[in-house]
Amino acid sequence: MVSYNGQFTTSHAGGDIESSAVDFGADVSQTPVFLSVDVIPSYSFARLMLALGRVVRMQDTGAVKDHSAYQEWVHGEYLKELPDQMASGLIQVPQLKAQHRQVSEQIGALRQVVSTYQRHDPFWDQRLAFWSWLKNHNRDAWWVLDPIVSVQPDATFFEAFSLDESIYARVTLPHEATVADQEPVLGTTNIDFGVGLERELARTRSYRPLHLSVGADAVSLQTGVSSTVERKIDLPETWVRGLVEVQAALALSPITVTIKASALADILAVLEAEREKHGPRALVFLLTPGEPVTVLIQPWGQRIVASDTPYSGPAAQEIKVWGRRRLRVLKDLLPLTDEVTVRLVDSGMPSFWSIGMDGIDLTIGLSGWTSQDWAGRARFSAILPASAAQGPVDAAATELRSRSSMTVDDLVSALNVSPGEARILLQRLCVAGTAMYDATTNRYRWRALFPTVDLSADTGAGLEERRGVELYTDGVVALVSDEIEEKERTIRTTVSSNDRMNSVTIRRDEDSRVLYAQCDCSHFRHHKLRQGPCRHIVATSLAGG
Repeated sequence: MVSYNGQFTTSHAGGDIESSAVDFGADVSQTPVFLSVDVIPSYSFARLMLALGRVVRMQDTGAVKDHSAYQEWVHGEYLKELPDQMASGLIQVPQLKAQHRQVSEQIGALRQVVSTYQRHDPFWDQRLAFWSWLKNHNRDAWWVLDPIVSVQPDATFFEAFSLDESIYARVTLPHEATVADQEPVLGTTNIDFGVGLERELARTRSYRPLHLSVGADAVSLQTGVSSTVERKIDLPETWVRGLVEVQAALALSPITVTIKASALADILAVLEAEREKHGPRALVFLLTPGEPVTVLIQPWGQRIVASDTPYSGPAAQEIKVWGRRRLRVLKDLLPLTDEVTVRLVDSGMPSFWSIGMDGIDLTIGLSGWTSQDWAGRARFSAILPASAAQGPVDAAATELRSRSSMTVDDLVSALNVSPGEARILLQRLCVAGTAMYDATTNRYRWRALFPTVDLSADTGAGLEERRGVELYTDGVVALVSDEIEEKERTIRTTVSSNDRMNSVTIRRDEDSRVLYAQCDCSHFRHHKLRQGPCRHIVATSLAGG
């Protein structure tokens, strides 16, 4: 997962007894990015950034246990049962292997000596020495991928995924909570969130100001106790795809509820105290209009009233959330806040959990299933497939870049297009890695990521999207009805393919966000929207504009 391409920069941490500073190194191969501010709520910012660091190192899927001690014991018991002559021969095997390794190491050392004379830049030796040291001293940190830092006119965003890429985290630092000593340079870079920076953040206190720097040379943090150096690593394409899916999931008009921080603490306490031996293993949100939000913890059936205010939604719902133990990354923050904002889409779909402290926000997104990462099978972006977007994409990019952020309505006015066309254009910019969606303000922001995503790649995750685009292009979508009622638009179609006719229903809100989608095909009956929309929903979404 680690890539060593690109240009490395350094991150420093240090300071004195009266102040602390964090300087994040930027990727010098990208457009220059610069920020130099004093963070006023320094303690809150540090606590939220520490939570982001915990997300970066979290891995709940595919972890391999170390069975070496057990295998060594089994090998010893096996030798006891062999004849003496055969056993003595096997005993010599490890010694011979050790000699082989020693010779191989000597050959490798000689090759390094030869390659040293072939190099003219000492940078490569320094880089190799750093990664060798990190691999030996902290293997978990060696595998950590780098968060993304976006400096915007009104805020700075820190984004990252967990090691297994199933959890997304974003810290939003509004510039209202900072005091700038120099004019910022807007842009996006990525930095390594290492153990040293985390250690310095842990030393931050509310009575001591924190100076944050994001620059072309360094990203650093100082507390006056020590100084650390961090190295930049490259952003993988799976992160770009994951970021696209995060924004697409947020754009699905999720149900937003506010729960008490103490209620979430009680839920985590139950999960820590007991270990389920059988399913189901979900948190079930029981949403009844006029009644407080209640959370059912399966399989024990324990109910926790999670809110003091009644649910204001139009209809009763039960939404199941999986991957609940990953919420432990919020545990240390719960005593510091009163409430948690939860955005739900549907059962088995992603959920987003936000905590605000002194105007600074942390949002984590759970992919819906612990075994499924954000860049895997789910293709929420396919509901508005950017690969089929037609229109002035370059003009949309120019408008967004000049304004830094804009709503769908802003683009409608600027380009004289329909809301559906505007949303598809903005979604295409997201897929191209040049925009991000901010669900808190319902705005799209300019954010230039580094690699681009190959939409034509022949992967299983994109099969339904590609087939849906083909159905729309072939003109096999027949409109049955298009009704607007109470600020909602309901589109019903029939889609003919392979001698079959499928009925599709899509309901959108006044912002053209999808509220509900249904199809009678086998793919939808089996997966619902957990793996993205079926081809018939994709085709209907395109036909509906």
